[in-house]
Formats: sequence, structure tokens, C-alpha cells
Amino acid sequence: MECRLCLGLAPAETSVSIFGDPHPERLEQRIRTCCQIYVKRGDGLPDTVCLSCKTNLESLISFRKACIRSNETSQLRLNDCLKIKTEEILLEDVIWDDKPSLPTIHQKNCEISSKTFPSESKLVLQKRSHTGEKPFKCDICFKSFIRKYRLLIHLRSHTGEKPYTCNICLKSFSKNSGLWAHKKSHTGIKPYKCDICLKPFSQKHHLVPHLRSHTGEKPYKCQICLKSFTRKCELDIHHKFHTGIKPHKCDICLKSFSQKHHLVMHMRTHTGEKPYKCEICLKSFTHKYRLKTHKKVHTRIKPHKCDICLKSFTSKYYLETHKLLHVEIKPYKCDICLKSFSHQSSLSFHKKIHTGITPHKCNVCLTSFINKYRLVQHKKTHEM
Repeated sequence: MECRLCLGLAPAETSVSIFGDPHPERLEQRIRTCCQIYVKRGDGLPDTVCLSCKTNLESLISFRKACIRSNETSQLRLNDCLKIKTEEILLEDVIWDDKPSLPTIHQKNCEISSKTFPSESKLVLQKRSHTGEKPFKCDICFKSFIRKYRLLIHLRSHTGEKPYTCNICLKSFSKNSGLWAHKKSHTGIKPYKCDICLKPFSQKHHLVPHLRSHTGEKPYKCQICLKSFTRKCELDIHHKFHTGIKPHKCDICLKSFSQKHHLVMHMRTHTGEKPYKCEICLKSFTHKYRLKTHKKVHTRIKPHKCDICLKSFTSKYYLETHKLLHVEIKPYKCDICLKSFSHQSSLSFHKKIHTGITPHKCNVCLTSFINKYRLVQHKKTHEM
């Protein structure tokens, strides 16, 4: 039998099933944690590992746990050391001063806001917030910052450095605040709830942009095309479309993307991976938002209604594309025959006509079709 990890051949009696391991930490979970390999039952790949790979995997798990324990112990020792050092400083104040009080701090006043600060550095930062001075500039994108440490954090967006790692799922982050916010997702606690739709959130700053979906507020506007967005991160992503820079390229079809996560989702079209599964009908999806939209089919809730024909839809996207039928706007045009379409998907389907490629073939009568939908409809004629 072939090993999933090293592809070596081993007798069946010495091979271990990935999905039949009685260990509390299931073997597929350990492979995912240590090797970052997503193992799925029935994916057509080998579902066994050899004893050598299993031993190496267990050693790696033990080493990882030992490192985490050592790091936690070192952190506790550091905290104890700092606590002792602080107590020694306070004790010196008691010995050398008749009155046991902390050293006198010279207060400084801001000339603009009359606010008081205990140190020179905090006073300087306060003055910069009034004057708008940003002395620390990024050499790559020329973005400026008030503080030097904010520039250092920003540089990680160019270098890809993510020094903060979750000890549960090994996901990495560029900021410590991002790591702590992520850890709340493992607890499952969501204390912040929307008053309108009762949807819960683990963080308050996630609730704020969600409320804008009810109010329709879009405070972030593009200075080039004046398009508005509910979140600043959406505006930052949109800006990259104007630059035309697409640094992330697919190694298989050479298609380029402006965002790394767009490339990750695109790669699933080549690998066939569908990690998001519906708990009701077990249907799988490549994207999380498609699973979220699909679940509304089971609830039969269609909150988005057309003002003209009163037809309802499960998502706002479907409603917006439907409205184009009423105004007869067809913004998507074919480069070859100049025919226009109201939907991007209709244009993509139309372009296949010019290529003459019919990749979907009926296994009964061997008739070929441009897309899978027409093949499914054709197969029904054989079942009748």
C-alpha cells in the first residue's frame, strides 16, 4: 500500500489507516497541524501512512508540544523576574526616602490642547496628532506614519513576515492584536450581537461594519472612481484594481491576481478541493461565501426583494444582477463579436462558443457540450 506522506510502498499489515486511528488527536488532524496538508476522506489520494512516517509525525508532535511548554515556562519566568525587579525598585524608594512615595514625574503641557503628559515622547506624539506630521515614511509605497513602530508593522505587509503564530491551528499574523482576536474564534464566544438581525460576533469592530449593511452607510470612498465601501480593507483592495498590478500568479495556468487569497481560491479549481461542506445536504463548496449563500436555500428565506417585480432573492448580489434586466443595461461585452450581456457569467459562457471547445461529454451517446449545465439537461433525456 502507498503511503500518503512519502509515497513509499509498504505491506498492508504495517500500514496505518489515516481515518481509523483511535488516538484522541486523529491522524488527519496531526497531519494538518504539522504538515499543513488538508487530508479529506474519499479524495482519491492514498488513505494510509507507513510506520516510519507515523513515528516521525508523533516525534514532530511531541517536539512541538515541548516547544510550546518551554515558551510558556520562559514567559512565566520573565514575568516573575520583572515582578521581582519592580518590587526591588519600590523597596529602594522606601529605604532612601523618608516618605514612601514614587519618584516625582515632571508634567508637560501640550500647547494646543492643554493636555498634560508625563514624558517628552508622549507630548511629541500628541503635537503630531494636531499638526498632521508623519515623519516615518515607507520606501516602497511612500505611506507615512506618526510612530516608527507603526512603520515597522506596515513593512510586514510588503515582506510577508508574520511573526505571531496561533499555537492551536498554527495560523500566522503580522500583528499581535490580530493573533489575540483570532484566538477568540477557537473559544466560540461571541458576546457582541446585532440588534436588528441578532447575528453574534466575537469582536466589536466586526459588529460595526455589519451594522452598515442594514443602514446602507458606505463611509470609505475611492478618490479615482468615487465608488464607496463599508470597510476600509475593501477600499484598499479596490485601489489595487486601478494600479493594474497583479503580483500573484498561478503556476498551472499563469493567471494573475492582485490578492493572494484570490490565488488560493483559484488554485482550488485545479485541485478540486472543496473544504466548505453543508451540514444538511453535505454539498461541498470551494468558497465560504458560496456555502453561506447555499444555506439560505434550506431556510427558504429570501430577504432581498426587487422593487419593480417584487421577486425575492437569497443574496444582495443576485438582486443587483436581476435589476439589470429591468433597466436593460448590458455592461459586459464580447471582444470578438461585440455582443453584450447583463451578467459576467453569461459573457464567460458565450466566449466558449468562439473557442469551439466542448469539454463536457455524455458517456451514453458521446455528445459534447460547452458547459456542464447543458450536459446535465441532456442526460435527463436518456433517463426519460
